[in-house]
Order: sequence, then C-alpha cells, then structure tokens
Amino acid sequence: MDVDRLVRTHVSTADLNPSQGLVQGVNSGQIQLLQVVKALGEYLTSTEDDVRLKGLTFLTNLLSVIIPGKINRQATTTLTNFYMSKLDDFDSLPPALNGLTTLSKLATFDDTAAADVYKRVVEDVNIKAYAQSTRHLVYVLFDSLLATHRDALKKMGTAFINSYTKIVDGEKDPRNLMLLFSIDRVILLEFDVKDHIEDFFDIAFCYFPITFRPPPNDPYGITADDLKLALRECMASNPYFAKMALPLFLEKFATATGATMKDLMLTMAACFPTYGADAVNERSKELWEGIKTEILYSSDSTIEVAALSALESLMRTLYPNEDSVPSGLAQDIIQECMKSLEEPDKNQALGSTKIIAAIFRSSPSAGKFALSQVFPQLFRTFNSPTVPSQRAPLLTAVSSILLACQSTYDSSSRSHEQEQSLEPYRGDLLDMLREGLRTDGLKGPAIKGCVALVGVQGYWSRGEVEDVVRGIDDILIHDGNQEIRPDVIQALTTISKFHPTVIESLTLPLLFHHLPSSAPSVEDFTAREQYRSILGSLGKLCIQPALWGTMIVRITSRLDILVSATPEKSEGGDVEMDDIDARECNIAYAWDLLNSLLTVIEAKIKEKHVDVGKYYEELMPRLVGLAVMASQQTIGGGGEPLFKDRRLVAIISKIEEKMIWELSVEKQGKQFDLMYKAFEQGEMVSIVHERSIVRSSSPLRIGASSAEQDLIAIYSSVLRGLSPSVSLPLTSYGEYLRGKVYWTIHVAKDGWQVKWGLEMVCALVNKKENDLKEDLAGVMEKIWAEVQDTTQDFEVRRRGLLVYFHIIKALSLLRQPLAYTALDKVIEVLGLFSMDPEFVSEAARAFSVLAKKGDIHLTAKLLYAQKLWNNVLPKLIEGDKEASGKERIVYLVSFASLLPLVPPSLCLSDLPTILPLIQRSLTLSSPVQRTNVIHALTSILETPSSPSTDTILHSSAPSLVSALLASSIPSSEITTSSNVRQSALACLAIIPDTIRLEVLHKQKAEVIRELGKAVDDRNRDVRKEAVECRARWYRYGQAT
Repeated sequence: MDVDRLVRTHVSTADLNPSQGLVQGVNSGQIQLLQVVKALGEYLTSTEDDVRLKGLTFLTNLLSVIIPGKINRQATTTLTNFYMSKLDDFDSLPPALNGLTTLSKLATFDDTAAADVYKRVVEDVNIKAYAQSTRHLVYVLFDSLLATHRDALKKMGTAFINSYTKIVDGEKDPRNLMLLFSIDRVILLEFDVKDHIEDFFDIAFCYFPITFRPPPNDPYGITADDLKLALRECMASNPYFAKMALPLFLEKFATATGATMKDLMLTMAACFPTYGADAVNERSKELWEGIKTEILYSSDSTIEVAALSALESLMRTLYPNEDSVPSGLAQDIIQECMKSLEEPDKNQALGSTKIIAAIFRSSPSAGKFALSQVFPQLFRTFNSPTVPSQRAPLLTAVSSILLACQSTYDSSSRSHEQEQSLEPYRGDLLDMLREGLRTDGLKGPAIKGCVALVGVQGYWSRGEVEDVVRGIDDILIHDGNQEIRPDVIQALTTISKFHPTVIESLTLPLLFHHLPSSAPSVEDFTAREQYRSILGSLGKLCIQPALWGTMIVRITSRLDILVSATPEKSEGGDVEMDDIDARECNIAYAWDLLNSLLTVIEAKIKEKHVDVGKYYEELMPRLVGLAVMASQQTIGGGGEPLFKDRRLVAIISKIEEKMIWELSVEKQGKQFDLMYKAFEQGEMVSIVHERSIVRSSSPLRIGASSAEQDLIAIYSSVLRGLSPSVSLPLTSYGEYLRGKVYWTIHVAKDGWQVKWGLEMVCALVNKKENDLKEDLAGVMEKIWAEVQDTTQDFEVRRRGLLVYFHIIKALSLLRQPLAYTALDKVIEVLGLFSMDPEFVSEAARAFSVLAKKGDIHLTAKLLYAQKLWNNVLPKLIEGDKEASGKERIVYLVSFASLLPLVPPSLCLSDLPTILPLIQRSLTLSSPVQRTNVIHALTSILETPSSPSTDTILHSSAPSLVSALLASSIPSSEITTSSNVRQSALACLAIIPDTIRLEVLHKQKAEVIRELGKAVDDRNRDVRKEAVECRARWYRYGQAT
C-alpha cells in the first residue's frame, strides 16, 4: 500500500477519516504508525493553518480507531510531546486535545506524562478565548486524566487544585457544566481539599439554584433537572462545605419560590448526611423553621413532598440509629405536632401527621419516641372527642402513621420484629380499627389502617387478620356506598398478597354465596347490579395466583348450575315473551360469569403471571364442553340450550385463544392435536370434560346443524392462539388451507360463521407461511378466479373477496411480496366500477381488512404498515386521477378504509399528497370511513410538524373546518353516527391550538354558532365533546 499517496489523497480532498484499508494495515502490522507520521510530515509542519489543521486532524482520527497496542511507549512519548507543542496553536488546539485524550487512555501513557500534559494545558491554553466546543475538549481531557492518572494529579497537591479552580471558573455552557460538576465531585471526594474548600465553594455553589431553561431543539438534550441533579451531587460530596453551605441555604429560604424552593429542599436532603450531625445541629432549628413552613403552608404538593424529604434527611442525620437519644429538635418538633393534633379537624393537623410519619421513616429512635408521644393522645381524643366530627380526621392520622410504618419496614433494613415500635399499642389499634370498620364515615381510613398493619410482617396473628377481614367483607357485601367500594377491593387484594388463605377461606365463599344460582328477572335491576358488582370484586381479587384456581372452580360450577336450571318452555309449544326474557337474562348472567374469567385472564397476562396456562386443562374442557353439548342438543320438551347462543360461544372462544397462547409450545401442539381430531375426525369427546354428554361427530361435516357449525369459533381461536413454531398434525398444509377456504366461502351459514372462518384462514397463513409457500400462489389464483366470475352468486364472490383480503393481510404482516402482487389485482378491479359497481364498491370497502387492529397473536414484522402503505398509496392516487365522476369514489373509499393502518409520522411525511384526499374523503357517505379520516386528521394535527407541513395545514384549514363542522351536526343530507360526530368535534377542538387565528377568524363566529346545535345532540358523549369544543373556540385567540 502506497502510504504517501493515500495520505496525500485524504488530506488534499479534506477526507480526514482514515480509510478502512489504512486502519487494517496499521492494526495488522503491515504499516508502521511511523510511516503514516512521516507521510503526514509536510502537512503537520506546514505554515498554512488550514493545511496544518487537516494533517493534525487526520493523525488524531487515525489514533482514535487503531488498536491501542500498536502505539508503543516511545511512540506515545513522541506523540504526546508533539501534541503538547501544538497547545499554543489556536487553530490546532481541538485535534491536539483529542489526540492527547486518546493517548491518555493508553497503558504506555504514564503518570509523568499525565502531569506534564495537565501543566502544559493550564499554562498554554487561554480557555476563555475559545468556543464552547473547544472548552469541552479541554474538560474531556481533564476527565480522562482524572480517571486514569488520579494519583499523578493528587501528587501535584495545591498546584493542581489552584490551577483547576481558576481554569474552570466562570463556565456557563450547560453541556460543559454537566461534565465539570462530575469532575468537581470526584476531586471533592478523592482529593485533600480542606484548605481549598472556599475555592470549590465559589466555583460550584455560584450556580445554585439553577434556573436554566433548555433552548428549543437542544441537540444535547440537557434538561434543567439534569443540571440540578449533577450540581446537587457535587454540593453533597464534601463535609467541609457545611460551614458555608448551611448559611446559604438559610439565606435562600427568603427568596426561593416554586421550582427553586423544591430544588433547595431536595439539595438540603442530599447534603445533610454528608455535612454531618455536628455541623447540621448548629443550625437545625433555623433549618426546621424553613422546612416546616413549606410542609404546612405550601400550595404546591411537589414542594411539600420535597420538604418532607428534607425533614427526613435532617432527622436521619441528627438521629441516625436506634441508640440515638431523641432530644433537642426532635422533641420540639413532636411537641408542636401534638399541639396541632389537639384540633384534628384543622388544616395544620394534616401537615403535622405527615411530619410524624416523616420522623418515623427517617429515624428508629426518633420514630419510636414520636409514636410513644402521639399515639396515646390520639387514642384518648378518639375515644372522647370534643365533637363527633373529630373522629374521622383522628383515625385518618393514625392510618397515615401506620402506612408510614408499613412502608418503612417494607422497603428498608428496619423491621418491626427488631424495633417493636408498634407492640405497645396492639390492643388500642385493633379496637380503634374495629370501631372504624363498623362506623359510617370512618370506614375509609379504618380500611387503610388495617391494610397497613397487615403489611407489617409478623405484627398481627392469623386470628387478628381474620377478624379484620370479616369487618372489611361486611362492608363489601352490605355497604351501599359505591365510593368506598374501590378502597375495599384494593384492601382485600393487598391482604391477599400477605394472607391468601384468609381471603380464600373467608372472602371468596362469602362473595360466591351471594351470587345467584339463576339469573335475576328482567325487572330486577338491583339484583343484577349486585351480582355484577360481586363479579367485579372477584375479578380484581382473583388476579392473585393463590385465588385464581378457586375462581375457576367456583365459576365453572356456577355455570353448570345455570345450565341445569334453564327454564323449560311454556306449555303448548309456543315461545312466550316471558320465556324469551328469562333466556336472555340467563344468557346475560352466563356471559357476565365468563367475562369475569376473561377479565382476570387479561389482567394476569398484563401483569405477566406465569400461572395463567396452568389451569388450561381444568378450565377449557369444561367451557368447551358446555358449548359442544348445547350445539348437539335438539329442541325437545325443554327450552333452547343456553350455550347455543353465539354470544356465549364467542366469549368462550376469546378465553380459549388467550389461554392457549400462555401454554408452552409442546402443550399448544398437544391441545391443537386434540382440537384437530375433534373437528376434522369427529372425536369431540377429546376436547370436553364430561365425555359421556357428547357424541362423536364433526361440526364441519356435511349436514351439520348451524349450532354445530358455530363451534368454528372455538376451532379458529385455538389456531389463532398458537405460536408459529408449533408443528401441526397435517399431511398437507395446502389441502388444509383449501378446506378452510372452501368452508368459509361455500359452507358457512352466515356472516358470523364467515368471520371466524376468515380469522382462521388469516392466522393459518400468517403462522405457517413457510409451510404454505408452494401452495399459496395457486390457492390465491383460484380464489381470485372465483371472485371475478360474474356468473357466481354475489355472496360467494363477496366471501371470496374477504378471504382473499385476509390472506393478503396475513402475508403483508410478514412483508411477503405475494401480498403486494395480489393487492395490485384488487386495485386494477377498482377501475371497473362502471361495469360491476356493487362488487367494486365491496372491494373498496374490503381494504379495511388490512387496517383492522387487535390481532395480537399474529406475527408482524417491523415497518410492515409503512411498506404496505407505500405500495398501495401511489396506485390509488394514480387510479383516482385516471377515473372521473362517480368512478373516483371507490378510490376514496379504499383510501379512507386503509387510513387506520398508517402511523401519524407517515401521514405527515405524505401530507402534501394525501391532504387533498383527506379533504374529499370527509364528504363520503359512510360514517365509518369518515371517522377513519377524521381520526387520521386528528393524529396529524396532534403530531409536531415541520414549517412546510404547518404551511400546508394552514392553507387548507378553512375547508377542513367546514367539512368537520358538517360531520359534527346531524343532517338529513348525509348519513351520520354518534362516533363520527364525536370524532369530528374532538378534531375541531384541536384546531385552536394548531392553526393561527388569522387564518380562521372569519369562521370563528360561524363555528361557535353551529356548535350550539351540537351541544343539544341526543347522545350524551357527543354533547360533552361539543361543550368542550365550543369552550375552546370561545377562547380561540384570547390572551391566556
């Protein structure tokens, strides 16, 4: 390799990053570093600043990327001396600093070199004459020297400290300050700075408190909080600061407000432990006065929290362990709080309670002393209050302190077993909480107190916990106050984490006992709301692993009872209205029972519980058995079987999909094998719990009843819930797919069955695309041929089209090319509107299949939506341009149907192209498609945009507002729905925040006038949205 020529080319073309070949040559030893330096010689010593800078930069860039071991000790010394000689060269300083930083990290760079480099930088560089970026390089070099050669800098002693504090003094750039604060902290922690503490105080505390606001589009992303935290760590790094810092803190109390007051409190909290008990105690009473004011009187809750944190730090510093005597300040504070608590219904009592809680959290000795003073007073006042209304705030105070105890023992090394701080008050606390659970107005705080004590490990015995749970259960069942119910459920849920067997033995039997064995009548609204409330409670409680199994057993038993209790049909064979009502009530009850299971399953999956699939074999055969048994029954003397109802089959199917997804791949395969044998070979007994109640016959056989065919929902859900890696028991994947396609198009009785068939086809293709590769093209060609055959019944063509789209969707999620070629055929058909308008309109609406979301168990590759959109959009636009009159509508319908697929960022990038389509689509007759368009427009308006995008939106704003207004108000001229009106109003409400008034000032009065009609809409949600929208338009352009 010709090194001279290569270097000459790089420098002359200003390409200062060394080529990969050169780097590899140096790393392999084929090229010596000395060769490169010699080749750079004329550039490194050039009298022209620009040429010299290029040569130096190239050398520095090379050093930063080659293997460190290729730079030996002699080369390190030579290069170090060379770079130091460039420190007084103004233009060469940046690459010289970068070079020295790289060298400083080498093993061949010794302590002597580190000291020499530091001295030369301090002596030769007038740092204040350079820009922020160059100053940053100096600090980066200092940081590297400090990290790798700290001892060398320590040996410099006073000379290092004095020179460092002088060179960094006055720095104002946020990025540089972040680095300097971290360097300061290291020096303050590691070096002997006692005699120089005033210098460090001057260069660090001068920035306190920080009021920095980051500039717009800050490339470094430094926030005010970043700076505050870095400075805070620096200020809290050395105890010698105390003498100067504490008076400064006291001085700041008088002037700090808002964010600066919060910063002051958090900084004191960080500093007190470092400054030590002796120093802090000298000014402790003055510090307490300032902290107390913010706890008791601040209107900003964040400042109050910060002040409590400062108090905890103060107490922890003064009374660090259990042996510390809580005299002096602690006693004074506790006496003040006790005085405030003599009037528990006053505002200061609440603050005093928080102070006592903070003291307990911060110090074992002070906390124990605080309880010994405060609890007896609270108990006495509770038992003999001046006025009855004082009992609630008194119990609230006790509960708040107990919560502090529980959180302290739960999250620190402290424990009640060691401290025994609550032991003297066991009887009084239990009596007080029992009383609270029985008394209206006291139940809320009593529940919180009970939960807190249950959470204190080892405090209450099982008998005491059972006693408390009975009291809470009584509130759950008999208290009609709905406001307290969430607290009750939360309390029992929390208790179940510590004592699951207590909840299992007391609460669950009580709740299930109050569930009816049959559904309440149509008129019995109270009973219906009561059982739904109980199921809601169970749905929250039984998320706990220890209770989940119990819920499954109880709910399935209740379903069995409900099925056996289904009323017989009225005599005479006619179905009377009472029978229909009773059946509907039983269906609703069964659905609610199943939905409670589904709710728990979803919650457990969200919380990543591992026991969801554990009960699959206990739950699913029972539920599937109910549906299979019902489908095989014929109407005889009794009424129609309950589980023939499609709503119940559908929710069982949802449970099936979620449950099977939680199984291992091996168990999924086993369950699908059973389901396959049941549906394809008629072995139905393999998928039900009670095998004697069903007969062997496939629901997919020719001649199967409609009820049996409805079971396709369960079969489909099993396939949808499988992992793609599950091996299916199929001899031919292609034949299996053809069979499901045929069933969906030609056998399914109606749209409900078609829906499940479509989802099954989509899941099969998506999960097994690799196994179907050889067959997919042929299958799709056959479907498309049938779709295009105008001699076929229209319903067959429509179903075929939907199957075709679902296969495209399955493939597009995988970004398979076949999806796009298949979609091209559909787009071509859109041009045939004049020849086959009904079918082409159906094809345009079918694009919504591709945009449908919620298929959580399908496999989707990254950016699949973008690729599909980028493939389809240009063709729809081209087709729209070539069409005329009504023929253009189908392209708008396709566009609007596809919009939910597209993320806002993609809409913004294509805005110049799609905004005209959006404007025209706002006039489409379908409320669903208009809603899609409005949602897309809303997301565009809510997403930060570029100046060019902003210009486009402002130019189109008047017409957009008119179109949105037309969709916001019911009209006889255009089909509407509550969804489209609500969406249009929500979008209109964003306009005042995104479009300047000068563009819309002429329309403001008209918009407000028309919104007056929307305020009277018959739908409550629409009215609510209209009120908010009109309020925003009233304020539009007004000073705030």
